[in-house]
Amino acid sequence: MGDSSKSLIRVNLHLRRPTLYNIPMPDLSDLIDYAQRASIGLVKRIPSGQVRLGSRFHPREEPPRAVNVREFEIAHIPVTVSQYSIFLLSGAPDEKKWWSAEGWAWRQGAVDGWGRENRAQPDGWHVQKSRQYHPVVGVTFYEAEAYCQWIGQAKKMAVRLPTEEEWERAARGDDARPFPWGEEWDPARTNTLESDTNMTVPAGSLVGDSSPFAINDLAGNVQEWTTSPYTPLPDEQFPNSPLRVVRGGSFYDTAYAARTSYRRGYPAGYFYPFLGFRVVVGLR
Repeated sequence: MGDSSKSLIRVNLHLRRPTLYNIPMPDLSDLIDYAQRASIGLVKRIPSGQVRLGSRFHPREEPPRAVNVREFEIAHIPVTVSQYSIFLLSGAPDEKKWWSAEGWAWRQGAVDGWGRENRAQPDGWHVQKSRQYHPVVGVTFYEAEAYCQWIGQAKKMAVRLPTEEEWERAARGDDARPFPWGEEWDPARTNTLESDTNMTVPAGSLVGDSSPFAINDLAGNVQEWTTSPYTPLPDEQFPNSPLRVVRGGSFYDTAYAARTSYRRGYPAGYFYPFLGFRVVVGLR
C-alpha cells in the first residue's frame, strides 16, 4: 500500500496544470503624459531691430527694403523627428481642435493631397523615425501649424511658425549679411547640394551654419515653412491653393538658395523630403 500510494501521489502531482486566465492588458497610452514629454527645445531671444530684407539677385527678393521687427524668440534648430514623434504618439493629429479649417479639410482628405498616401504622419515616416535627431521633413504647412497649436497648449505658451521677416532677422542680424555666418560662401559650414550628402543630417550638427544670434541650420539641411502668405510673380503658375513663403536652403539646394535673402513659395499642402519647419515662441 505504501509503494502504490507514493506512486499515486507522484502521478497526481505530474498531472496538475496551471490555470490560465485571459486578463486584458491595460491601455498604458492613457497614462502617458505627452504634454510633459513634449519639448520645444532651446530658443534664442532675437532683439527688436531693423532688418534689411531682400536683394536684387532674384525677382522674388525684390525690392530690397528695411523693416522693423519686434523682439521674439525662435528655436535654435528646426523641429526634429524626436520632437514631432511625441505629437504623433499623443494622438493629437486626429483631433480637429489643433487644425485650421483648411488644415482639417486637408487632414480629412477633402482637398488635394498631391500624392500623399498617408496624411496621419509625415511622408516617409517609416524611414524618418530611425533618424530621431534629424529635422522632421515631408510635412505640409498645415501639419506644422497643427504641431505649433498642440505644443503651445501642452507648454502653455504661444507657439507658431515665424514670419519671413522674423526668419530673415534671425538669419542676417544687423548687418544684412548674405550668409548666416558672414560675407563669403563656405560649403564646409552647411548641408547643401555641394555637400553631396543627399539627405538631412542631425539638426544643429554643423555648427558653422550659425547666425549672429546663434541660430543654426538656416543656410542648409532643410527648407522651412513660414506663416507669411506668398504672392506669385506674374510668370509663376501655382495650383488654386493658399500659398506660403518658404525660407532657407537645404541638402537639395545649391549655394544660391542658401543665401539669407532667398525666398520661394509653395502651396500649403505641398510636402518634400527637404522641407521642415522651426517654431517661434511668445515672450515670457
